[in-house]
This record gives sequence, C-alpha cells and structure tokens, in this order.
Amino acid sequence: MDRDGYIELTIAEDAMLVLGDFFPALGGGRMLSPDYLATVLESQNVVHGVRSGELEEIMLEVNTSRHARRGVPVARGTEPVSMRPPFFRVLQKTAEVAGDFTHDAGQIDYKQVTRLPVVRRGQVIARRVPLQEGVPGTNVHGEEVPFGTIPVDTVVPGKNTLQRDDVVVAGIGGQLQTRDGQFFVEDRLEIGGNVDYQTGSIEFPGDVILKGEVKDGFHVWAGGAIIAAGTVDVSEIYCRKDFSARGGLVGRGRALLRCGGRVQARFVGNCHVESKSSVFVKQYVYQAHIGSLDRLALGPRGRIIGGVTTAAQGVRCYTLGNSAHVPTLVRVGLNFIAERKLDISSRRHQIVTLRLQKLLERTPENPTDRQLNVLHQLEEERQKLSAQMGDLAGELDRYEDADVVVDGVVYPGVQIQICRAVMVVEEELKKVRFSLDKVVGRVVVSSLTAGAPPS
Repeated sequence: MDRDGYIELTIAEDAMLVLGDFFPALGGGRMLSPDYLATVLESQNVVHGVRSGELEEIMLEVNTSRHARRGVPVARGTEPVSMRPPFFRVLQKTAEVAGDFTHDAGQIDYKQVTRLPVVRRGQVIARRVPLQEGVPGTNVHGEEVPFGTIPVDTVVPGKNTLQRDDVVVAGIGGQLQTRDGQFFVEDRLEIGGNVDYQTGSIEFPGDVILKGEVKDGFHVWAGGAIIAAGTVDVSEIYCRKDFSARGGLVGRGRALLRCGGRVQARFVGNCHVESKSSVFVKQYVYQAHIGSLDRLALGPRGRIIGGVTTAAQGVRCYTLGNSAHVPTLVRVGLNFIAERKLDISSRRHQIVTLRLQKLLERTPENPTDRQLNVLHQLEEERQKLSAQMGDLAGELDRYEDADVVVDGVVYPGVQIQICRAVMVVEEELKKVRFSLDKVVGRVVVSSLTAGAPPS
C-alpha cells in the first residue's frame, strides 16, 4: 500500500507551543520535505518560533528509518518579560555572632551563637532593586502577548535607617524589623520566651526586655538596660545601664550579673551581682556576692544572710545574719572594682618580680644586649605595676563616711568591715549603726534609738 508521509500539528491553547507528529511514507508514497512542512505550517498559521533546522533533521530521520516521531516541538513562542516595579530587598539574615565558638571536636557551641536579626550601626540592611521594564512576547501566530507585572513587597525605609544611593544602612545598632509597610531598626529587643537554643545567647546594643528565663549556659549582653518580667536564672548577664527584675536573681554560685547602672530585684540568691551604681533588693540577699559603687538598700523587712556584700557608700537592711550564725560579711567604704584591679596588678607584680630575680641570678657579669633588653623591659613593667598599685590603693578605701544601718537585728558571727577596720559581732544587736571612728581607725556601734545605747 502506498501512502505519502504526513505531519499532524497540535497547537497549545495559549498558542505558545506547537507539537508535531511526523509519519513516514509507505510504499512508493512521497517522503516528507521542507516544502511540505512549510505548507502544513502555513495552513495552521504558524509563523513564529519555528525550529526549521532541527525539523529538517527530524524529517530526514523519519524518511530513512521509516519510524514515526511523535510530540516533536515544532515552534515555540517568545515569552513576555514581566514588568517589576523598583523595591527594597531587606537583608533578613540571622546575625550570628562572629568569633570562634567551636568545641575541641570542631562542633559549634550553639549556646554562644546569637540567632536574632541584630544589626550594627552602619551595616547594610537593604538594597534597592531597580525597575525591570516589561517586554511583550509573541505567540506562534506572530501575535503580540502582553506582559504582566510581578508583585513585590513595597516596604520603605523607616526609623533609624539611612539611605545612601541604592543601599540602606542601620542608623543605630538594634533589631531589624519589618512592619506596617516599613523596615526599621528597633532600639529595644523583646524576648517573649526563654533565652535558649531557639534564640541563642543575646548580644544587643540597646535595651532588652526578658519575659522568660535565661537558661543555663546562655548569656545576655545589652548595650542599654535590661528589664525582666520574672525571676532570672543568672548565667552571664551584662548591661551598660540599669537592670530590673520583678522577680529575683538566682544562680549556681558562679553566675554573674554585671551592670553599669542601678540594679533592682525582689531577691538575690547564690549569684554574683555587680553594679557601678546602687543596688536595691526588696526581700533578701542569700549567700550572694554583691558589689556596688554606691549603696545596697533592702526593703522594710529585707535580710542579708551569708555571702559577701561590698558597697562603697553603705548598706541598709532590717536583718543581718541569722540565728544559725551563717558566716556573713558586709564591707563598706571599699571600691570593689579598684580592689579587683589591685589584686590583678599585685599578682602580676609578684610574677614579674620573681622572674626578674631569677634572670638576675642567671645573668653573667657581661650580659648580652638581648639579655639587658629583657631585664630592662621587666624592670619597666615592675615599676609601672607598682605605680598602678599605688593609684588603686588610693581609690580602694576612700569612702570613710560609709556606714551599715540595721533597722532590726544583727546576729552574732556577722563581720563588719569599714575601709580597713573590721569588727566581728559577738552578741545580738538591735537597731544599730556601724560607722568608722576615723581617729582610732576602728568600727564603732551606735543606737538608732535616740539616747539609747546599742542593744
């Protein structure tokens, strides 16, 4: 049976694609040819996007192999390019703290990594993406296909941002947020849950509001103030301004809160609290180490039990110590920061002095220039440390008017230190004030009741 070769076309509904089925000739029928293909295309008004070169190869293959080819792409329209308005692309990247936070095994310590979108002042937070012009397309019939518009988030720079040409930078350090059609930098960071593996440790340049707990091993560093809604399990907390907690501060002995401003809490237990200002605790301080460059004040029934309290200007509480004679040390008139620096300088001075002595013992009568240089450097460091120690000693106990006021009971076993004078309380006292007799250099006790002796 003779049959000419033929082509059947299928045109997509949107006229952007034409598929063809190519059938070979049978017997003495006519083979497929470019002229025949052109006739078929013309009959279907296919005039754009025809793959002429590839189709000639397909027809040659069908003619020689005598096997049909189905679903061959014959023509393809030109897709339109959508128009995209200009917009700002906000760089919402998690700000993981730079540094080496890996264990010895090479694993990342995720307790040391901040996972919140925190940005630094001057950091690029968004880039302006320019307009993308729309270009019409063409279907296989040669007809124009209109272009569409790509929807974009039309957010604009908000507060605490600075636009510089096509980039936007943070005007301050803070949390990058997007809300109400704006992206902006917030100078306050609110943590609704716990500080844990989900948030990572917190390092924020502004104020931090804590509504949950600070889990063990995670730290919070704030360039502003810290406000806690409840009790804080202190691990490592630093803030340059005030710290306040509606609940208390608890720790595991070595836990540390270091504050550049005032500290307020309901109670403090088993942790270290340091403030460059005053400390106010409403209920009690138990087995804690308190350091204040101003005063420590407790509430009307506030108690200090155990631990070491150091306050430069003085301490006031209701009860000091307890009936079990728990060792309790209260130190006033002392600058705890100067004391710590003095201790560091003193230990370094001892190391340098010992090293210098050993080198002098081993130095020959005619030392080399290198040996003389080492000795000279050590001697210079020793003298510098001596001068530092002298300056720090002058700062250490210059608050001679500091006092300890107890409106209730002082139990035996309590130690009171004012500057360098120390007193051990040997019997129960009530409503007394401890102060320094500057003439004889000792701690004296006076009654808070007018005309009454200490009791």
